Amino acid sequence: MRKAALIAVMVLACGGGQTHANLFSTNWQDDGGSSIAALQQKIGAARAAIGADVAVGVAGNSDKLVGVSLAGGAPWSFAHAIDVRPTITGSVVVAEGGGELFCLDAASGRKLWGRDVGSLAMRGAGDDGKVTVVSLKGAQTALVLAISRDGAVVRQVDAPDTVGVPAMFGGYAFVPWSYQYVSVLDLSSGDEAGRVLARGKVSHAFTASGALFFGEQDLFRFDERIKDASRNHATRISLPQRELPGTPSLMASGEDKIGPVATALDKTRMYAHPSSGEPIAFDAQRFYGTYFRLAMAFDTHSTKLAWVYSGKVELLSAAAGPSSFVVCNEDGSVVILDARTGGMERELSLGGPIKSCVVQADGLAAQTAQPAPPLAQQIAVALTNRDSEMISGQRLLLREIATLDDEAVTKTLVDLASNPLTAPLLIADARVALAARRSGAKYMLDALALHYDFLHDVLLTPPVGPMAQALAAMKEKSAAPLLAAHLLDPADTDDDVKQAAAALVDLGDASEVPALKQFMTLYRASADSEGVAGAVVSAGQSLLLYGGADGRKLVDQALADPMTLDAVKSRLSAVEQQVDAQHKAK
Repeated sequence: MRKAALIAVMVLACGGGQTHANLFSTNWQDDGGSSIAALQQKIGAARAAIGADVAVGVAGNSDKLVGVSLAGGAPWSFAHAIDVRPTITGSVVVAEGGGELFCLDAASGRKLWGRDVGSLAMRGAGDDGKVTVVSLKGAQTALVLAISRDGAVVRQVDAPDTVGVPAMFGGYAFVPWSYQYVSVLDLSSGDEAGRVLARGKVSHAFTASGALFFGEQDLFRFDERIKDASRNHATRISLPQRELPGTPSLMASGEDKIGPVATALDKTRMYAHPSSGEPIAFDAQRFYGTYFRLAMAFDTHSTKLAWVYSGKVELLSAAAGPSSFVVCNEDGSVVILDARTGGMERELSLGGPIKSCVVQADGLAAQTAQPAPPLAQQIAVALTNRDSEMISGQRLLLREIATLDDEAVTKTLVDLASNPLTAPLLIADARVALAARRSGAKYMLDALALHYDFLHDVLLTPPVGPMAQALAAMKEKSAAPLLAAHLLDPADTDDDVKQAAAALVDLGDASEVPALKQFMTLYRASADSEGVAGAVVSAGQSLLLYGGADGRKLVDQALADPMTLDAVKSRLSAVEQQVDAQHKAK
């Protein structure tokens, strides 16, 4: 506590002033929005400057910042200890490390000012081109500092421990705290010029598209309706509900210290760029999710998957712009994608590997992008990644690709289910999806022609059972001889054999009778699983339907033979009665 007080004295010694003690009072009485309405009328016409479009990474041993303009050009670097993830706000980068809070020009990396803050750690910052407001926390204290471009402290505020990430807008500092309040600080007097009581979690204040927003998962816009925030009538926008791997969030809590090294939570995030127009919406009608090496875009209205980006390395961070989406990768590459199609616009470099990354793309103008391949192909590429961390994301994408009416999807599913390098969970999902396919029969027939053959590098039998179900539903009679050949393949699973035999009831003809006879003779007395027993019964049904007199004779012999398994015999007898009834009905 003595050290924090000493820091406060040091800060004040260089300018600034204390603020009224009741600024963050919880005894505040809701004034029905009158004070914030008056303030909004006063500054509501103001527009925040569009922020610098830049990516900044923490490099080395968390002892260097590197940055690059998203418009292109050579990267810059700035050597300094980094203890907290930097913040890009407006045209500056604010960071903290080694006991110093410092500010850099976002375009060049040039240091603008530095302040000794001792053990206090930055939570976040906002900037309007003239003043930077920063929230900091220590073990026993929290501060909000407003610092001018020359490094002088304009205002110092003792803040509650629940203070979040502040913003500058219209010459005022907007400071979220206690997850529900946003206090507006008049920097000239130190008074609270207004307060917002939000009916939703609020730990961040920030500007985007020239407007001011508050929130964490839901976003509230500072406009003429902000006066009604306490009555739950503020202008509000939320991300659509959508299944995503890793249950990602839009923002981390603004009250938490974010370290200089990216974690799994940084690699599984959601992104969207709110608009300043009416009605409020997300730009490009897109919201995004990242999952380790994947970036996925979704339509805001239908929530359908729009495109998929597959990175060569893990994605550490990203940013949504008005018409583009930017991903920042651990190898230091920065890839700009077209928001609508996912086509690559350009790729930049931070000069080498990085520990973490922050990106701002507030005014990033769309450029001509490379044509994006069909969605089915984009997903297929993502599904071939063998990284074990990718499984949850790939399972989601597999469910997505299964809904596409594209014959190439069937090939992708067959390839996944036939590859021994595919994760077992994905193989199981691919088999389920294949059984439901009603197109792409040619790819299934090609796969059925294959059998396990170590010498010819066929190391996993094809997904016979699911393909048999699909081909039977498609009435693809050309599959019959291929399915019959799999009845006697010892490498096929019992369930595959069961499904193949069941499909032959509908697809087979006299050509398959020899294989059916051989299978029934071999297994009617030795079926050691439900799958094989079911296959024997289906084989008998086929022989009764199109096996002629010899087929019926073999079935009758099986029924009369005491060696035939009882489980097979009872079901086979029921099938024979059913077939006879059908013949009589005709």
